[in-house]
Amino acid sequence: MILNDERKKALLLLGCPEVPVQTSLAIYTLDLLVKSGTMVTIAGNPAALGLVRTADPAGYYIKDTADLDATIGALAEKRVDADICYVFIHNDAGVSYLATAAALISGEAVGIIFGNNARTLAQQCDDAGLEHIWARAVHNPKPIISKVNMEVERWAASNS
Repeated sequence: MILNDERKKALLLLGCPEVPVQTSLAIYTLDLLVKSGTMVTIAGNPAALGLVRTADPAGYYIKDTADLDATIGALAEKRVDADICYVFIHNDAGVSYLATAAALISGEAVGIIFGNNARTLAQQCDDAGLEHIWARAVHNPKPIISKVNMEVERWAASNS
């Protein structure tokens, strides 16, 4: 992630891609952010990065990717930062990543919660005071797309 560029910087954190909608949600969110003039880095584990790179083989959308654990380390060491960090959550580990991102970045951290346990994970975020949106989306991203649209529009409008 380039630190001296004037544009806003977004970080998308992807965990294990067990839930099918994660890849499409990540690329969809990336597209919304890029259209708003934001530089976007996708950080994930090897499987998650492999799926997003496969979905965009020519690199039309995905310009910058990074290893998830290395990115968390770089955030902790203040070598990178973000104006917004969206954490894609479908299990307890995702909630932990959201809490970590919220503590480490200077901007906002927002969870995008999906999957069969979305309601429970949303409650965990509420209990921890973590910002998030959620819907029970597993194979079909439609239940959460309008919430992603509103969230990205909210963030982009508040930072323009």
